Amino acid sequence: MSMHPRLKTSKKWSPLPKEFLKQVESVFKQTFKAQVGTGKIVTEGRIYPEEILVSVGYHPGKGLRQSNFEVSIAYKKDKDNVIQLLNLSVDVAASLFEQFFAAENDQEFPRLWQEFDVDNRPVYVQFSGTNTELEKAANKLLGEHADEGLTGGDWDDVGSPAEAKARLGIDPDEAFADSIFNPEEGDLDEPEESDDEPPKKSKKH
Repeated sequence: MSMHPRLKTSKKWSPLPKEFLKQVESVFKQTFKAQVGTGKIVTEGRIYPEEILVSVGYHPGKGLRQSNFEVSIAYKKDKDNVIQLLNLSVDVAASLFEQFFAAENDQEFPRLWQEFDVDNRPVYVQFSGTNTELEKAANKLLGEHADEGLTGGDWDDVGSPAEAKARLGIDPDEAFADSIFNPEEGDLDEPEESDDEPPKKSKKH
């Protein structure tokens, strides 16, 4: 799915490691096993210099409709803990999935970026029905590469996990960072269960 950042200043980006996204996919399949069934969980993510963007989608296995939740969080690399914010993004997506599976339809979910307050931090979410595989096939057919021009440059020339963590201002000794940049060394925690209702009140942005 073509991901579009919320911040206009977000241009160059680095994709989240495939291994990390596979872990997120696995956690969602396990957490929502009864609802997902034989369906498919689709995960994508990017880290921009000042924005984290994570998308988790669900395809029921039949039909063209795919339901996606995108989560955007602004950050300052010298101030914020990027790993904790990635965890927060996954937790918010899980909360929205819980609400989605309990709802009669998807009409209550915002089609444009909408702000929620989560743990005293502004988190933005939006919903889309874009089918990832169809979009990729259409782009290939048209010879389009939507992401070209956005990647490249010094932000994406990150060769090693150590360099990636340095770029993001992450402590190189932080244990959980290794579970993202070296997934075989750690596991992603499942979203925390909570008795609280997923956030419904929000203010438009």
